[in-house]
Amino acid sequence: MKELHISLEHTPIIHEPIHACIGYFDGIHIGHQQLIQTVVENAKTFGGAAALITFDPDPWAIIKGISQLEHLTSMKQRKQFAAQLGVEYWIILDFTEEMAALSVEQFHEKILYPLPLATLVCGYDFHYAHFGKGNAKTLQAQNRFQVQVIEQVQNEAQKISSTRIEQCIKDGNIEKANELLSRPYTMEGIVIHGLQNGRKMGYPTVNLQCDTIYVLPKEGVYVGYMRYHDNYYQAMINVGNNPTVSESCGQRIEAHVFHFNEMIYDQPVAFLFLHWLRKDFKFNSLEELKKQLQKDEAASLAYFNNSEEAYAFTSI
Repeated sequence: MKELHISLEHTPIIHEPIHACIGYFDGIHIGHQQLIQTVVENAKTFGGAAALITFDPDPWAIIKGISQLEHLTSMKQRKQFAAQLGVEYWIILDFTEEMAALSVEQFHEKILYPLPLATLVCGYDFHYAHFGKGNAKTLQAQNRFQVQVIEQVQNEAQKISSTRIEQCIKDGNIEKANELLSRPYTMEGIVIHGLQNGRKMGYPTVNLQCDTIYVLPKEGVYVGYMRYHDNYYQAMINVGNNPTVSESCGQRIEAHVFHFNEMIYDQPVAFLFLHWLRKDFKFNSLEELKKQLQKDEAASLAYFNNSEEAYAFTSI
């Protein structure tokens, strides 16, 4: 996949027709995938390359001045998922206040027309240009390239959206979130040193420091995987503040990984969430906590042994 950047001062030269979709695409969920699949089909049918046009940073960071935005995916993850779906050009609009202030006509002239667009695919609710005055209808009104509008994609009579998935994750309904994403919710980062309390109880943990401000799952214990060097290891993951040990340690994301004893500090890993087991408790002693961890381990292994969903993700 080729990554290209567009600013108000620069548009890259592309030497072939492109069929693109446009949006922020946080999560690359099954609604987004329908847009991307349409683009890939257009490229195969009419000739040219499949492309995706996105924004960096998140437009809300510029328009509303929000600096700590939570996301379902990092830019790196979105690129990887799009490439797997057949996207050949990842085109980033370097979004600024000046770009946000462009009128509809200026956005067409400065951003879209310099590209060799043959077709552009957008969602029915896509908005762009100053105050969001641009939409699917204004795109269809121009005559430089064809525009296809994808209508609302639903699941259980509800719109599939990043917002809906975020709420599922915050509620601990990770199975529904994964269904709408079409893959496990995944948080990436590096391994950092923890408090070592789990090791004392026979349950050492891998502590994750994320490289993106992710939507944080509901506090508690989850069944999941740790991905390390493209290998997937069964794990139970805890999201919380270790109330039995010290509530002052802050929110932590850590996993006890089954049948794994490597030292991997400072190494990149990913945690994949499959199933919420229980909420976080403050136990009266470390011995009580250890007994609960033993129950969590048994429940986690039973999930892997009995759940079709668990096996469906092992080939990702």
